[in-house]
Amino acid sequence: TATVDTMAITARAIDSLMVAIGVVEAPVLAPESKPSAPTRLLSLSRHSQCLYATRRGWFEPAVRLGDGVSAGQLAGWYHDLERLDCAEEALHLAESGIVLSRRLHTMCEA
Repeated sequence: TATVDTMAITARAIDSLMVAIGVVEAPVLAPESKPSAPTRLLSLSRHSQCLYATRRGWFEPAVRLGDGVSAGQLAGWYHDLERLDCAEEALHLAESGIVLSRRLHTMCEA
């Protein structure tokens, strides 16, 4: 999804590329923007780094993209829409790290 932050990051990246290859001498799209933080290479290499739906329902996140998280921390709640009499299920993270993805929609299926 597009946000104010992602649009600013994209403009800075395009400016940096155009300056680096000599198309322009100074930033054009975001001339007054502050420099971004250094790029970090992240890896999603183990199933234990993710949460997976085991049945149809609704996921309510408790953390934001980019948040640093700890093993055991609350990730969010799962709401079973086929068993409305059941309380939501708290989902906890198995590993520490940085939140680097999320569902665009709250509906999920196994």
